[in-house]
Amino acid sequence: MSLPVTGGVRCNAWAVLSRAIEEGIALGWRRAHRHVEDPDEDQIRDAIEESVKSTISEVFDFPER
Repeated sequence: MSLPVTGGVRCNAWAVLSRAIEEGIALGWRRAHRHVEDPDEDQIRDAIEESVKSTISEVFDFPER
């Protein structure tokens, strides 16, 4: 359930998005190396991409298509 923000409080969406991306990159890097000692470039890229998408979706709601 999403509640509207009222009372003059504003969210700095760029800061929230930037933080989610940074956290997603770090999480993806760790995930890529969790079970594989030397992951290849595609494994790293995939893990980072999925983690960034996940962290962004935790802080932003996107309408269904």
